[in-house]
Amino acid sequence: MDLRKITDRDLIVFLVSKGFEIVKAQKDLARNRSIIYFYNSEELKKSILGYVNKSEKINISDYIAAEKRVKTLFYLQKSS
Repeated sequence: MDLRKITDRDLIVFLVSKGFEIVKAQKDLARNRSIIYFYNSEELKKSILGYVNKSEKINISDYIAAEKRVKTLFYLQKSS
């Protein structure tokens, strides 16, 4: 199982809004952050490059919904 570790909140929200599934979430106690894992694939790599280059378009309602879900996940990670 090849996983990609991502810690940037905005990128995580973008990927979730694009339909990528979070495989694993864990708390990084050393740096007070959450580490989110996605399945590593060519599609994931292309979406990350699209995010960086601002060349991918997403539906704003999908983004807002994903942002709420990721924010809840981070809150649960922080409180545990």
